[in-house]
Amino acid sequence: MAFAVIRSSDQATGSYVVTVKVDLSLAETNSLFLSGDTIVSWPEGDLLEMPGPDRAGSLEPRDSTMIRTGMFISELARLAQGLKIGYRQGAEGELAAQVIRLQLLRAGIEEET
Repeated sequence: MAFAVIRSSDQATGSYVVTVKVDLSLAETNSLFLSGDTIVSWPEGDLLEMPGPDRAGSLEPRDSTMIRTGMFISELARLAQGLKIGYRQGAEGELAAQVIRLQLLRAGIEEET
């Protein structure tokens, strides 16, 4: 059971991307689910809409559609490429990375080194 929070910036747009990857075995995922799966949340502040698998292109400003600000750890573990969360400002992205990291540590998942 391990996780990684990766921070990067898009030089072209100046946006900041936080990628969260959680690596759980099937047995660990099942155990997590049965013991009461935890929701990990992140700040909504300066979120950008991320392109989905069927949409090409760069990050887009948030519009009136609802954007997720939380996800079950078991859902995160099923995302092979991890969860990408975009922010307009680096400070917001850094805050999100730290908030997510602390929540995953509190859930008993170790950080990859």
